[in-house]
Amino acid sequence: MGRIYFAEDDEYLTRVYERAFRFAGHEIEILQDGAKALDAISKADPLPSVVILDILLPVMSGFDILTVLRKDPRFDGVPIAILTNSFVEGDREKFLSSGADIYMVKIENEPKDVVEKISALIKIGRVKRS
Repeated sequence: MGRIYFAEDDEYLTRVYERAFRFAGHEIEILQDGAKALDAISKADPLPSVVILDILLPVMSGFDILTVLRKDPRFDGVPIAILTNSFVEGDREKFLSSGADIYMVKIENEPKDVVEKISALIKIGRVKRS
């Protein structure tokens, strides 16, 4: 189905989500620090179907990755999802207004729900906000 780049540093969660996405027919690349994630995503050929970012990553934050990717016209059509447990007031609005296509809180979404939402996002593609 889709090629997913997933920036997440929690090893347990990466195993859970890797299995869930592969079971749904997706290819998934797990990237466990922000700088390595940005490097791999930037060099991806073909481009990912979707990028999933945690906010709190070692070396470089998910917000910094989002900002860099949204400045690169190659990624204009690539949906970017935020999957985090950050409860900082205003984060959802900050990320969505900075170019994220969906913002999900981990503890509010079962892995199967995340897979369904990401699968739908891949089918729909990026909806540009004006």
